[in-house]
Amino acid sequence: MSTFLATTRSNDANSNKRVVRVIALLLVIIAGLTSLRSAEPDYVPKLGEFPPVTAGEYFAGELVAIDHVNRRGALRLDGDGVDDRYHHAESHRFAMLPYGMIRYHGAPAELRDIPIGTHLHGKFVLPPDGDQSIPPTKRTPKYVPKQNHALLLEDDFSFYLRQGQSWRVEAVDPVKGRLKVTATGQSVAVGLKGEQNFDFDGSTRVWKGRQIGGLNDLAPEQVVQVNLTWAPDWKNGQFHVADVWIDQESREVASEVQRQIHIRHQRHRWLAGWVDHVEHQAAGKGIVTVTLFGGMDNSLYDLARAQAKPGGGAALAAGEPTLRTWWQEHDSKSGPVLDFKDIPNPPPGSSGLQLRVQIDELLEGYRPGRIIRFRPNGFPSVKLPPEERVKSLDDR
Repeated sequence: MSTFLATTRSNDANSNKRVVRVIALLLVIIAGLTSLRSAEPDYVPKLGEFPPVTAGEYFAGELVAIDHVNRRGALRLDGDGVDDRYHHAESHRFAMLPYGMIRYHGAPAELRDIPIGTHLHGKFVLPPDGDQSIPPTKRTPKYVPKQNHALLLEDDFSFYLRQGQSWRVEAVDPVKGRLKVTATGQSVAVGLKGEQNFDFDGSTRVWKGRQIGGLNDLAPEQVVQVNLTWAPDWKNGQFHVADVWIDQESREVASEVQRQIHIRHQRHRWLAGWVDHVEHQAAGKGIVTVTLFGGMDNSLYDLARAQAKPGGGAALAAGEPTLRTWWQEHDSKSGPVLDFKDIPNPPPGSSGLQLRVQIDELLEGYRPGRIIRFRPNGFPSVKLPPEERVKSLDDR
C-alpha cells in the first residue's frame, strides 16, 4: 500500500495538488455554511411557513402579566446585575405565535394555566412584517429585546426536565432559608447550571408523592425539580423556590394533572393548525389540506388520525392568529377526512400531521396560511365563553 501511494505521489503530483485544493475549498465552504447557520440573522415569521430549528433568541424571566385570551403576556427578564435595567426598564411584552408552544409541569399548557410570578424560559423571534400587536417600548429600549413573538414558553420544571437536568440537594438551612443544590444529569446549554443557592420559606410548596409535604421533607441527596419565582435580590440573579418536587411520583402526578387540563381545553376549543392548500371543486366544494400545530398531547393527534376511515370526519372552524374563533359551532363546516400524512422531522411549531378534509361549502377563512381549528368527530361542539369568542373585527 505504501509503495503504491509513493508511486502515485511521484507520478501524479500535480493531480493530487488539485485534489487537495478542491478538498480545502469544500471544507471552507462547508465551514462557512455552518457558521451562517449557527449565526443566522434574526428570523421574521412568514405566512404559512414554520421556522427553522435555528430561529429564535433565548430569554428567561418572571411572568408578570398575561392576556390569556389573546395569548399575550410580559416577563421581567432575569437580573444581570445592572441596577438601571432592573429598576427602570419596561417588562418584556410578548405575543405567542399561532404555532407557539407552551409547557407547564412537563405537559402542554395554555397561558391561563400558569400563575403570575412563575419563572419561565422562552425562545423568541422578531414580529411578522406589519404586526403591531406589541407596541414598541417607550423608555430604555436598549434593555427590551426586539424579539417579542414567542416560539416556546416553559416553566423551570418543564425546561430542565425536557433537557435531562435535575437538581441534587446538597444542604437545607431552614434558619437562613437557603437551599443549596447542584445540577445533575445532562447539563443545559442555557439557563441555570452547576451549584445554585435558592431562597425558600414557609410559602414554598413541597410536593411528595401525591400530596403536599412540609419543609422537613427536604433533605440532602434528594434529586428534585423546582419552580422558581422572584426574590429580593432578583437584580443579581437570585431566585426563590415556589415549588419543589422531591420524588419521581410527585413529578409524574404534576405532569398528568396538567396533561388532563390541556386535553379538556383542546377538546372544547379544537386543535389549532393552518391551511396548506385548497383543491377547488364545482359548486363551492373543495378539499382543504391542513397541518396541525405542534406541542399538543399525542393522544389528540391520534384521535385526528383515527378520523381517516369510513364514517370518520372532522369540522374546520376559521380562526385568527390568536387562535380565537367566532361561533365555531355555527361557523364551521364539516366533512370526511380523506387521508392523512405524517411528515418526518417536522420543524418547530409543526406536529408533522397533515390531513385532507372534503368540504361541501368552502369558507372565506379556508385560504393557505390562514388559521383553523380542527374538530375530530366526537369532540364537543359547544359555544365557547363570550370572552374568548371573536365578536367583531375589532376583536381580531
